Amino acid sequence: MVKHCLKQRLFRFHVAFSAPSKHRWLGSILKTLWIYLFFSVAMGSHFLMAQPESIEHHEKDVAEFTEKETEIINEMHRMDLLLNNSRRHASSLKNDISHLDDKINETIRFSNDLEKRIAQTESYASQRLVALYKLSQLGQLNFMASANSVYDFFYRKTVLEIILKQDEHVLSAFLENKATLNRTKQTLLDQKAKKAALEADVTRQIQHISLQVESRAGLLKEIRSKRALALAAIASFKESAVELNEKLNGFKKEIPGQTPYSTASPQSFSDLKGLLIMPVNGKIVDLFGPYTNDQFHILNFRSGINIKAERGEPIRAVYKGVTLFANWFKGYGNLIIIDHGDHYYTLYAHAEELFKKKGDVVEAGEVVATVGDSGSLTGPVLHFEVRHHGKPINPLPWIDQG
Repeated sequence: MVKHCLKQRLFRFHVAFSAPSKHRWLGSILKTLWIYLFFSVAMGSHFLMAQPESIEHHEKDVAEFTEKETEIINEMHRMDLLLNNSRRHASSLKNDISHLDDKINETIRFSNDLEKRIAQTESYASQRLVALYKLSQLGQLNFMASANSVYDFFYRKTVLEIILKQDEHVLSAFLENKATLNRTKQTLLDQKAKKAALEADVTRQIQHISLQVESRAGLLKEIRSKRALALAAIASFKESAVELNEKLNGFKKEIPGQTPYSTASPQSFSDLKGLLIMPVNGKIVDLFGPYTNDQFHILNFRSGINIKAERGEPIRAVYKGVTLFANWFKGYGNLIIIDHGDHYYTLYAHAEELFKKKGDVVEAGEVVATVGDSGSLTGPVLHFEVRHHGKPINPLPWIDQG
């Protein structure tokens, strides 16, 4: 039908401009144009006939590409978790080195103290040798025989035995200190060797982390530059958000009412609107609610606020409560959830280090974590949420921004 209509229009067009004209060049151009359009119609009819097959083929390509994108996003999550574990391992190794440094310093102090005691014993022994030499010059018999009375004789005998016993004790302590010093020096050598091994392990771990960070940066760049990958990332995050909602609903079953800690609190969380402290020292860069991605014009919903901050910046609990969750969560990285009673929760995501574990009581303003980029696509940031009965509410009206 489309082909027939186009042919009719082309025929009328040809008749209209085939008459003699003063401008022969115009007729030549029009004939060329007519031939071009004729072949275009012929090619167009071929395209229309082949279109359903092409669409089907294109849909298959899209499906395969979507699966590839999903795999890239999943690889991103795996890399995030691997990187987080590597950082935790490196941090643990550094703590081990720090503890080992303390032990090494303690061993050095003990060794120095032993050497001082040994030096004092050697000085004492030297003086006793001189005294014994002089006593030998006098002669033991003369020393005992020079007593003025029987009492004086036995007194000198007792004193001599005490001195000899003391000498024996000093000699025994001297030998024990020397042996202990040798063992201490060996312990010190072992500790230093262990420290060197740990430092080498940390160096390897840091190099491994650097490679992981570089690979992650490449993936992030690809995700940010392609609309399809951005869509896949958003879809993955939505799945994580659903899983988080299920986790929060699970808390309702575990803790059907108020926690004992929050019940004992003289002030309810609902009374604190506009009075909560900022959870971190930084700049609010993303607001709560629906938003549109400027690059790809993708509509999405943000269940909290994002606060840009330096890596390692302390994250503080906005109010006292009990830690319900402190672990890795897909899409949120290192995540802490604190229960404040009355079914109010605050969430702190993308942390570098977590300083609390499940069941720990926290105070308002207490440092619970540090800022990081775990699970984040935008670098070091704190994703902060306030939830009531598991549903997200805008955190800004709750925070004292003055």
